[in-house]
Amino acid sequence: MKDHRIAVNPFRMISPKLDAEASRLADLYESPPEEMTCLEEGLLVMVSKLLQMTELLYKSLVIADPEKLKTCESLGAEIHEEEKELTTAIVCSPATTGEVLKTVLLFPGKLERAGDLLESMLNVAKIKARDGIPFSDKAQEEMKRLFDLLQDVLMKFRELISTLNPSLLDALLNEQKDLAQLTIDFALAHEDRLISGLCSPKASSLYLDILDSIRNISRHFRDMTEALKRISAAA
Repeated sequence: MKDHRIAVNPFRMISPKLDAEASRLADLYESPPEEMTCLEEGLLVMVSKLLQMTELLYKSLVIADPEKLKTCESLGAEIHEEEKELTTAIVCSPATTGEVLKTVLLFPGKLERAGDLLESMLNVAKIKARDGIPFSDKAQEEMKRLFDLLQDVLMKFRELISTLNPSLLDALLNEQKDLAQLTIDFALAHEDRLISGLCSPKASSLYLDILDSIRNISRHFRDMTEALKRISAAA
């Protein structure tokens, strides 16, 4: 079956330089935001940094690593700066008007909010390491499932920015729904462990922070994916 794509990628409308390719990602990754020629490039870099933060955070929650946490802090600061630059570029561009403006204007901010939530988990990792607070085996098993799925959502969304593939849209929405449901299921399971004494009270609030943060990250990405689906339907 022929794969129909959206005729115009709204992320390439911010700059007249429409030759941006994902292959530039490696070069752009450590470049200042003003060197990016279009919104697509900026969003790809932001999502890639969110993905790196997610990977480092999971490893640091399992085994404390000050260097990984320091890298996470730096990535979070870079994401904040990139959001300001990209949002300014969208607002100032004559190419973004009407529904396109309404759709893409909030994307950098939503990615920044995802970064804020990862920074919340960064604080959890610091407290967990500082106070030597263990998670139960079951909580660690659940956490691995959550982070694996979250990383897959981020990778699919990064691909979606470049391809706007309708079949990928549907797959991503299903994964986001699964991720949100898992956080609810695991919160209920956590309650049972806490009541039965299988979970340390000191670990409880930390683990719930992780669940809440991942659920809210999923919500921001679902909002963006649904917005792209509306553009796809109207194309």
